[in-house]
This record gives sequence, structure tokens and C-alpha cells, in this order.
Amino acid sequence: MKTILNIINTALNLCPSCLKEVDVSGLDVGTGVVCPYCSYQFSVFSKFDHFRLEHKLGEGGMGSVFQATDENLNRIVAIKVLKVSLSENKKFIETFLREVEITSSLAHPNIVQVYSFGQFEGQYYLVMECLGDNTLDDEISRRKKLSEIEAIDIAIGIASGLNFALQKGQLIHRDIKPGNMMIANDGTPKVVDFGLALTPETADEIDGEIWGTPYYVSPERLEGIPEDFRSDMYSLGVTIYHSLAGRPPFDADTAELVASMHLHNTPLPLATYAPNVSEQTVYAITKCMARHRDDRFQSYDEFIAQLEDAKRRLSSKPFNAAAPPTVTQIEDSVSNNKQAILLIAILVGLVILIIGAYLLHRISQSV
Repeated sequence: MKTILNIINTALNLCPSCLKEVDVSGLDVGTGVVCPYCSYQFSVFSKFDHFRLEHKLGEGGMGSVFQATDENLNRIVAIKVLKVSLSENKKFIETFLREVEITSSLAHPNIVQVYSFGQFEGQYYLVMECLGDNTLDDEISRRKKLSEIEAIDIAIGIASGLNFALQKGQLIHRDIKPGNMMIANDGTPKVVDFGLALTPETADEIDGEIWGTPYYVSPERLEGIPEDFRSDMYSLGVTIYHSLAGRPPFDADTAELVASMHLHNTPLPLATYAPNVSEQTVYAITKCMARHRDDRFQSYDEFIAQLEDAKRRLSSKPFNAAAPPTVTQIEDSVSNNKQAILLIAILVGLVILIIGAYLLHRISQSV
């Protein structure tokens, strides 16, 4: 049985210019090559079922994601090709198929749309709308910190998508993190991999690889307690904290230490790293990240309402308006003005004395 790597690395591409076969063995999809016959430059592609894989968007615990052209429908899509080990796992695939059936019905502006699911030469794949490869994780890596308004908009969008899935199919995501939030060209945040292979049954089949370092994992997940939507809310709160602070609330040298901090430590207040963030936003994030889920918001509607209130307050502030001066500031300003006036008066007096002395000296010499 071929793996996706074999399909990619043992291929011949036709040069789009001279139509001669070019050996691209060992080269990943999207790699730039020069035709040895006509010197035309093009990118390596690979055929997979009726898709033309053109660019690798990412890779994770479940498999690889590619930008591709659906040659049947002539449209650009994103296609996730599952690892062979997962494709051969009947228990995993049965659960996965049930979840895909549900997630494909989730038509919401903040959830990446799933188009179809199929199998090719023993490997299962998932076809989704293509948003490129810009994730919130990329934005944080590039910019370190987002503005408060941007972070609020992302939080409201993702929470709205999560709430829709919860109401529509009682789905929870279980892997909310910056890397699973796509940022579309118009700035719309979208949840990726919604509920895919992340039920308690299927999560065990991935041997924990899907989690990596647990920066965003809820305490109940770490304790093995059944999760609910408030676990996603915790992860969302940690994610927004990271986007504003420029670092996650818990960080350590090992995954075990990070997990322990989620269970036993209290993170430093957001104001430590982002002192200009409003109290309303800080409150919303802090409540999401409560150690015990009964202390978090008990619905996404509550959380969204709090964020919308924070956004209204920010929007109502005059642009670049300074805070009204205090009495002390006014007194200091008056005092400073008096000192300036006195200094000017002294300088003018000195100039008059110098001029007077000079004139008297000239008069005395003429006499």
C-alpha cells in the first residue's frame, strides 16, 4: 500500500511549457523546479484520486494537509490525507466517519466547511474549503501580540462557531489552540478540524501526538475527566491570553511541567504582560481560564456578551483621547508655566542690562 509520501516522492511531472516528463522524485509538493529541457520554472504537483495536490499547507498528528485543485469540479480545496496507520484502524475510521457526517452539516461562517470524505488506494482523506495557510499561530509568531480589538473579534468568532456546533450536534472540539484557528483573507477567524478524531475513543488512537506540548489543554482533559464545552472554553481563554500577552500563561521546559502548571498553578495576571488591556476583557479571559469549570462561564452566550460589552466600551472611547487631567496634574502644569515665565523674564532682563551697559560704554567713550 502506498503512503502519501510515496505518492509524492516517486512521480514524474509534465513540464507545463514543453510537456516533457521531469523527474521530481524526492521533492515535496510545492517545491520549485526548473525544467531541464526548456528551463521553464514550475512547482511540483502530485495526483491523488481526482485531486491535483499543489502546495503543502501543514502536517499534524492525523496526517498532511494540501492545497489542491478538485479536477472534477475545477475548484481550489484543502485536502487532508490521513496517515496510513489511522486509515487501517477500523475503530478509528468508524468513529471518524460518524463525526465527519455531523461536521459536514455545520454551515457557519466561523467553522471551516467540510465538503466530502473519500478513500484512495487505502488512504482516507477529507476535503474542505481552502483558506490558505495563515493560522492564529502564524499571526502570533509573526507579530508577537495582537491588538485588544483583534483578539476580541477572534474570540467572539470562534466562540460563536463553537456554540453553533454545540447547539447543532452537541459537538465539542477538544483541540482548541492557535494552530486550529484559520484567519481568512478578510480577517474572519474559523475553527479547523472540528471534532475530527477527538472523541475520547479516537483521541487514544493518536497516542497523544495531536496534543504536542499541552499549552492550551484543559485541566479536566489532563485529569482524564469527561470533557464538556467548558473545556473548549478554557482552551479558547488560554489562546486569547497568549495572543494578547505574547506568551501562553503556562510555559516550561517539558510537556509534563506545563501540564502540572495547568493543574496546580495560577497564571500571572494578563496585565503583567499586557497592561493596556481593558478590565472587561481581562475579566472575560480570566473567567474562561478558571481552574474549575463550574467557575467558568456557563454558556458561550455569557462569554460572548461579556466580550461584546468590552468591545463597545473600547469603541466608545474617543480616538487617542487622553484621560482628564487630575488636580495634581493641573497644579503641576500651572507651576511649570510659572517657572517658564520667570525664566523668560530673567533672560529678558539680562539682555536689557547687557544692552544698557554697552550703550553707556559707547557714550562714555564719545565724551
